[in-house]
Amino acid sequence: MTATNHALTGAIIGLVVAQPALALPAALLSHFVLDTIPHFKTSVPDKIAYKTKAYRNYLIGEALLCFLLVLTLVIKQPFHWWVAAICAFLAASPDLYHYRYFIILRNDKRWRPNLFERFSSRIQWFERPIGAVVEVAWA
Repeated sequence: MTATNHALTGAIIGLVVAQPALALPAALLSHFVLDTIPHFKTSVPDKIAYKTKAYRNYLIGEALLCFLLVLTLVIKQPFHWWVAAICAFLAASPDLYHYRYFIILRNDKRWRPNLFERFSSRIQWFERPIGAVVEVAWA
């Protein structure tokens, strides 16, 4: 899933559950649940895509959408908005770990996945361009 969908899901968990002791772990776990659902990925191999301006713009767009979500929570301040904001970050945060993969491939080095990276790639069993339909429906 995109970072935006992870963050939206985390924010909803934070708003609905509202108790930090339950909402925070649920938001983090939601990341892995969402990654098991078919979702979008470009058909261009990572090693090529990660070097393109289009991918850089995609990452900037995702970061901007996540920022706007949190900004909306801050401005509107619904009940337990701060729990929702933290949950949004937690739900999207496991993807920050993939920054290592991004840097390694961008620098043409060999990637040796660690245990977390192997787990993460295995649960994402269906990443295809058609997964964009699921992403839009989820949002």
